[in-house]
Amino acid sequence: MELTHVADSGRWLALNDEVQIGELIYQVEDNVMTISHAEVEPFYRGNKIAEELVLAAIRQARENEWKVVPACSFAKTVFERYPDEQDVLA
Repeated sequence: MELTHVADSGRWLALNDEVQIGELIYQVEDNVMTISHAEVEPFYRGNKIAEELVLAAIRQARENEWKVVPACSFAKTVFERYPDEQDVLA
């Protein structure tokens, strides 16, 4: 599995042999990234793929000195699981 960033459409994709199996959607405005959706195909759930997508977006925000609003419930859960990442919360 590989994670791919599609900057022009505000998405992170999880690919398995070039087939999309997961997606995270975000928007950035005024240096604040809002994570609005994270989803993984049912067959691949339970493998921490959505978690990896959220963590990739958090790394991106940190590198760009953005704050993050976890608008989707799963993104909120990831921040709860990783307290060390909470410093980027808006």
